[in-house]
Amino acid sequence: MGSENNGDSTYLIKNPPSDRVEAPTPSDVPESEPPGSEPFGSEPPGGRWRTSNPPPGESLDAKWWPDRELGKAFRRWTGIPPARGDHARAVAMKFLVERLNVGELTAVGTAPRTPLPAIEPPDFAARVHAMVIRLGMHGPNEEAPDHTALLALGEEVLPVLRDLFPGRLWFNRWEPHVQPPRGRSVSGLCRTLVAFGDRAAPYIGQLLKSEEPETRYYATLVAAELPHPLLVEPLAATLFDDDAGVSRSALYALEVFHEQEGVEGLKESLRALALASDTDQRSRLLAMRALAVLRDEECIEPLISALSEHSVLGEAAWRVLRMLTAQDFGDREADWRSWFSDNGTRSRVEWLIDSLDHEDPEIRAIASRDLVRASAQDYGYRVNMPRDDRKAIRERYRLWWSGRNDSGY
Repeated sequence: MGSENNGDSTYLIKNPPSDRVEAPTPSDVPESEPPGSEPFGSEPPGGRWRTSNPPPGESLDAKWWPDRELGKAFRRWTGIPPARGDHARAVAMKFLVERLNVGELTAVGTAPRTPLPAIEPPDFAARVHAMVIRLGMHGPNEEAPDHTALLALGEEVLPVLRDLFPGRLWFNRWEPHVQPPRGRSVSGLCRTLVAFGDRAAPYIGQLLKSEEPETRYYATLVAAELPHPLLVEPLAATLFDDDAGVSRSALYALEVFHEQEGVEGLKESLRALALASDTDQRSRLLAMRALAVLRDEECIEPLISALSEHSVLGEAAWRVLRMLTAQDFGDREADWRSWFSDNGTRSRVEWLIDSLDHEDPEIRAIASRDLVRASAQDYGYRVNMPRDDRKAIRERYRLWWSGRNDSGY
């Protein structure tokens, strides 16, 4: 399969287009069923509740969790349906609605449908529909005349693209994959939406609120390519999606949004939700998971108070603290507070550099993995190398960090 860059090489199509997933188009839906009753894409086998999981080994999650045990724990804790189903999700959403502060944006889950451009006569919609169907006949990264033609028609095609989303798929989330592709490599229709840029954001926001989990899942992949303040709210809602694959994909998308308006407000809401004793356990765990993935240093002090929580919540707080600080004081709140009092004003990068010589090899591994993530350098560091060699590499990281600060970072 061709690729625009290495980041697109996330799955294999052995003999395109013969092995390409063929999702139904609206014209394929039986007349006995109302339009929109069948999602595009494949259903999980047997209709069981499950999530789209990559095979064992390195995956999208690997870059989230420098503490690999934390990643496994969150998969175990949050990889089941919420005990109270829709009610639990509604409570979590109400909590975020009341606390989310995103400037002029409306609250999570309450935004009205964006007014749509006036639709052209039916023949226009039919023409766009035919062009979208032809898009699906092209493989990933192949030039498609219909793609260019749709862009030339302008924003009037966006409502039609929304209604036909995601189109004929190039990627099926239920098939084994190392990690999901970028949104532009999901389907020809998705590629065209991404090419529209910010103009497509209101329509992606509507797709993220779809009743169909398949639609929500593929919409999160497209959203990750279109960071826009309008998408912070619907992505925040899908963090707590009953479909674990949608929830995890939304988390990946929000990681790309770290500089968007509204994300700091979202972090503040997630901190409050992680500590809310009147909220269900799964929602609190999902909030802690999001804070860990977003590397939210502001959650450290509040989570120290959660160490005494019953069930897995206390363990989750400890594991998140361990990952964020590259320190380990177990469940001893006094020790955590003492350390944070001494180090809270320093950069997290400095904490990680210090911990390259920590006495615990697992802590050294956490620090090393996140430093590589931040610097794109490992300087040959290995967790079990001699201490003098570890100290030498620690000094190299300090020089790198000092250089960044001198450059105005």
